[in-house]
Amino acid sequence: MGQYDFSYEIPDNFSTKFVHFLRNNDGADIVQALSRCNFEYEDLGLAYYAGLKGDTWDRKALDFTITGAEKDISILKCRKSFLKERIQQFLRPSSSGFLVRNVDLLVIDDDKYGIVLPQEQGETFEILANDIYNALAKNEPTLVLDRLHTYSTRFLRDICRKHNILIANDKGEHYALQILAGSLAKYYKAIGAFQSDFVYQTLKMSIGTFEKYNSIRNLHSYAHDNNVLNNSEATYVVRIVTATLSLIHELEHYEEPSLPF
Repeated sequence: MGQYDFSYEIPDNFSTKFVHFLRNNDGADIVQALSRCNFEYEDLGLAYYAGLKGDTWDRKALDFTITGAEKDISILKCRKSFLKERIQQFLRPSSSGFLVRNVDLLVIDDDKYGIVLPQEQGETFEILANDIYNALAKNEPTLVLDRLHTYSTRFLRDICRKHNILIANDKGEHYALQILAGSLAKYYKAIGAFQSDFVYQTLKMSIGTFEKYNSIRNLHSYAHDNNVLNNSEATYVVRIVTATLSLIHELEHYEEPSLPF
C-alpha cells in the first residue's frame, strides 16, 4: 500500500467516540473511569523511525497520554494492555495508517472539583458526561451548566418512567426538573426508602434548588446568549446538583445488607 492510500486522520471528538466504542467492545468496566480523564496524543511521524519495526515504512506512530485522578488512573493501569489494543482497533490502522506506540497513564492532583456523575449507561449519557468532565478538567465550570441540565433532565425522567411516575401533563408538555424531583421525593417517602428525615428533607429542598437551576440554565449559561455565571457560583451549582443526582442514584441502587446467618 502506498503512502497516499492512508487517510492519516484522527476521528473528531476522539475521546467521546472512543468511550462509546469501548463500552461496546468489552470495556464497560473502565468506561466511567476513562470518561473522567483527558486524552492527548502526539503524532510522531513515520512509525519506522519511531521504533516500530517491520512493514511500517508508510505508517505513522502515535503516543497517547491519558491524565486523571489517581483512583481513575489506577483502574486504567490494570487494563493498560487492553486499552492500548482497543485504541489501536478504534483507529483502524488499515485505513488511517496510524499505529499506537505507547499509552502513558499519568495522575494529576488538580482535580479540585471532585465531581462524580451517576454511572448511567447509554450513548447520550456518555457524551454528556464526557463533555462535563472535559469542561471541569479545563477549569470551565460555566460550560457545564447547560450540559448538566440536559443530563439531569434525562436522568430524572428515566427514573420516573421506571417507577411509572408521570413526566408530562395531558398535553404532552414535559414537567420541569423541580416537579420530577418532588414526585420522586414523594415516591421514596411512600416506599420507606429513607432512614432519616434529614435525607428526605434534603431531597424536598432540591425542589427549590432545581427550580433555581432552571433559571440559571436559561439566563446565566451558554444555552443562550447570556451573561454567564462566574466560576465560583457555577462551581457551587454544579456541586449541589451533582450531589443531588448522586443521592437519587444511591437510593435507586441501595440494597439492604444481608444478615450473617
